[in-house]
Amino acid sequence: MGHVAPGIVCGLNSERDALALGSVAIVRVAGARPEAAEAAARELAGRGVSALLSVGLAGALAPGLLPGDMLVPATILSRECAPFHSDAALASRLGLQLSAHRLLGWEEIVATPDQKRALLSATGADAVDMESHRIALVAQGFGLPFLAIRVIADPADRAIPPSASDSVRPDGSVDVARTLARLLARPQDLPALIRLGRDSGRAHRELKSIGRRLAAALSQPSPTP
Repeated sequence: MGHVAPGIVCGLNSERDALALGSVAIVRVAGARPEAAEAAARELAGRGVSALLSVGLAGALAPGLLPGDMLVPATILSRECAPFHSDAALASRLGLQLSAHRLLGWEEIVATPDQKRALLSATGADAVDMESHRIALVAQGFGLPFLAIRVIADPADRAIPPSASDSVRPDGSVDVARTLARLLARPQDLPALIRLGRDSGRAHRELKSIGRRLAAALSQPSPTP
């Protein structure tokens, strides 16, 4: 990887802030929008980054995955393209090991347990996010190593409440006022919203730990070939 920094695309400002990578990587935020994730990855590739990484939260499709669980999936699936494969050498360089998990890139929010079960049945994927497949596509086009590092935020049997859906601004910040206004109209969402906040907090704490590991690995000189 040389001394050139890798490029990382996150969906949310909170994910970027949890990683706290400073100057060891170039980080972009896509606002949880697939097309913006692809555009950010293309911009990073054009800058000459050494690799592209997709880092952030994911929703579980498979039972047994819990909030805070880290996945470094070997395979990235999408509806539009053939499967992408993560770079094992890049994972090793970062002190990580690929798992057999399959991550599904999806263009819309997967909010309900029924939707999650349907995607699990149709694809066999263990988890889902909205950015990794687009970033992997760019990495493939530019001939760059690619890796996804994802932390489960919502388990397969739990829904994202309607008051929390579509609450991310294009800049990656959360529109709290909009969420509260929706909650006033749907007070029955409050228990689920509290659970979502608790689970998201656990996932962000794991992202902080991942950020420390990445910062330590990226601060070391690359091994001589």
